[in-house]
Amino acid sequence: MATPFHAQYLALVAEIEARFAVSRWTSGDAHLWPLARMDLYLDLYRQHVADPEAGRPSQVARGLRTLAQPLATLGRRDNVILRPHPADILFLGDGVSVERIDGAWEDRYGEPLMAVLEGDGARCLHLQPGRRTPWRRPTLAVDLIASAAHALAPLVRAPLDLPQHAEVVDFLARQGVPAPSLRPERLARRAMGLRARAQALGLVLDIARPRLAFTTTWYAGLGSALALACRRRGILSVDVQHCPQGGRHKAYGWAGVPAQGYTTLPALFWTWDPADAAHISTWADGHWHQALAGGHPRLGPFLNDADPRTRAWDERFRQAAGGDAQRDILVALQTTGPSAIWDAVADRIAAGPPEWRWWIRRHPAAGPADNRRHARLLALRGPNIRMEPASALPLPALLRHMDAVVSLASGVAAEAVYFGVPALFLSADATGPFGHLAEAGHARVVTDLDTLIPTVAALPKASRRAAQIPNLAAGLRRLEAIAASYRALWADA
Repeated sequence: MATPFHAQYLALVAEIEARFAVSRWTSGDAHLWPLARMDLYLDLYRQHVADPEAGRPSQVARGLRTLAQPLATLGRRDNVILRPHPADILFLGDGVSVERIDGAWEDRYGEPLMAVLEGDGARCLHLQPGRRTPWRRPTLAVDLIASAAHALAPLVRAPLDLPQHAEVVDFLARQGVPAPSLRPERLARRAMGLRARAQALGLVLDIARPRLAFTTTWYAGLGSALALACRRRGILSVDVQHCPQGGRHKAYGWAGVPAQGYTTLPALFWTWDPADAAHISTWADGHWHQALAGGHPRLGPFLNDADPRTRAWDERFRQAAGGDAQRDILVALQTTGPSAIWDAVADRIAAGPPEWRWWIRRHPAAGPADNRRHARLLALRGPNIRMEPASALPLPALLRHMDAVVSLASGVAAEAVYFGVPALFLSADATGPFGHLAEAGHARVVTDLDTLIPTVAALPKASRRAAQIPNLAAGLRRLEAIAASYRALWADA
């Protein structure tokens, strides 16, 4: 059920890794193919699915933003810290997998893990892009680290080694795939930035001296640089799953891996369930790269009706709802998609059954451009529209009470599965990464928006399926043992 774009990408990289020596693309000790492969994905995305309303900032604008963000960070004191401190555990967020709860931002996946670790006496150091404040906990702003790395980059240059590069580019050209990100000059800049960020993060690691380093979305921001900095020190780097995988995600399946692993991939992948861990284990060697099905960090309390925290959120949901509704539908907005689609959704909601209640939830990464994209939706008013509480309540607190989730192609659909809530995708592109949800009957695609209301009406009322509550503490204890083995492996290499 994969879309041509997504299927093409997965097939291309599998063939490239089988036929060409991309696993040996390096700049010093830094493996470049993991990053180049992610950049190739963006090349294909822009070719096939590019959002015509999403303009790319100019180089000047990007440079000014790079300079301005650290200056803004320096002016804040709302739980933003500017210097690292000794810690047992380091957690680097992606700045996107976050929620604002009761006026403070917290990492959706890191906060529950850090709470368990701190309950066991561990000291944690939390890093995030600093543009969101205030944070729930003292947080080191990584903008300053990124800016320092930008200045440091020319000092950490290393020669590129790109065996069979010309053959790879020729192969892609014959497939009709433009790959500007694979030009040697682009790869050289990518390598220089990567090495500089790893150097800067290495200084943080040398001060903190953690046993473990977590990240979300290893392929975004500083994630790959953290993996490299940890590899240089024998620290187990852990990627915490942040979205559905199902064996189809662009960043979690590899056809060719070096004998001692990729230095720019995390050493361990913490997954929500055993199925995703099994997918990773098909390519990971179990030493330099491995998987652990630790469970979804955020959902545990919300799967337990007796948990006092869940009961408190249930009461807040009831207050926000203000009474019963025939249907409660969550509309999960995203920072992609033409405004015409969202306008059409707004029209269907406005003309839909008045006894249905719509919870319109903005994406945590949304900015002014997205306000314009979603203008008609955000302008909806009425007794059956819930706007502010849809973003103020934690996502699982909403999902417990929903009858359906509507999105363009959001990973919220996978989290809804735990609560027996079906998902409707408005884009056929969703069947690429999330086709496994459709195949299992948890989701379907609705591209004809005239059928949206009838499709929702035909859905059975959501019925919670039995789900095992993750034992995060047990998973973290296993990580400690794996980290010790990894240090020994690293020392002997």
